[in-house]
Amino acid sequence: MASIDIGADSVTVKLSGGEKLEALHSDVTVPRSAITSARAVPDGMSELHGLRMPGTGIPGVLMVGTLRARDAVTFAVCHAGRPAVVIDLTGAAYDRIVVTADDAESIASNLTG
Repeated sequence: MASIDIGADSVTVKLSGGEKLEALHSDVTVPRSAITSARAVPDGMSELHGLRMPGTGIPGVLMVGTLRARDAVTFAVCHAGRPAVVIDLTGAAYDRIVVTADDAESIASNLTG
């Protein structure tokens, strides 16, 4: 499962080898200064909208990769029915990052605190 490493100046979503294949992407790093908000949600899949390009998705089960909508580009590593962290960004390659995490509330708090 993906993990979120919070550094002093950056945040990195570290993907497992399998997730890198599913996402057709490597780890994602963004500067902390690009984070406008972060919050925990009970099911990350409910936050995902748009067309998957590129990545892997099984409806109602998982989404790993990039989602492109008219107004936003989202990077996601989500498994259905699991809590997730939603990170809103500005001035970065992605507008949002959504990642399943057992400790989603703690991560969101650390990103905004």
